Amino acid sequence: NGVTRYRVHEDTGLSRHPGNGLCTRDIRQEVWSIAPDNPLSLTAEIRWTCRAEREGWRTQSHCTTHLSCTATEWVVSQRIEALDDGRKVFERERNSRIPRDHM
Repeated sequence: NGVTRYRVHEDTGLSRHPGNGLCTRDIRQEVWSIAPDNPLSLTAEIRWTCRAEREGWRTQSHCTTHLSCTATEWVVSQRIEALDDGRKVFERERNSRIPRDHM
């Protein structure tokens, strides 16, 4: 079908600060795609997971963004979720349509 996909995977690995014991890890996954004969077929899905922990506590956030477009607008949907010791403490979803303004 000729669709081009560009994938990004980045994992920082778990790192521990020697001075305060804070451990962090970020994982990013992106998939961008577009058909060669249809620029309006552009889509992107971006997922981030961020983790921070120290002895006695652990937090994590998950963010997902979907991007597409029309001839006149960028169409964006976002979702974020935050966890404290594995228990969901926050969640939000948002949808936006942003004028492309010749972009």
